[in-house]
Amino acid sequence: MLVLGVGETITDGVHIYRLEDDLNLHFWKLGNKADHYVSTAGLKLRLEIHSEDKNETN
Repeated sequence: MLVLGVGETITDGVHIYRLEDDLNLHFWKLGNKADHYVSTAGLKLRLEIHSEDKNETN
């Protein structure tokens, strides 16, 4: 199980999201350097659960 702390980043190798103080993932920037790496499907699942932005990866 992946556990993120506030301020940590997660990427699928293309999109980087950051866990903010509201405990939601917010798109931060494009890139592949982050604290945690997941598959595209894994990132989409986390965004469905932990994002008010509801941004979708391609």
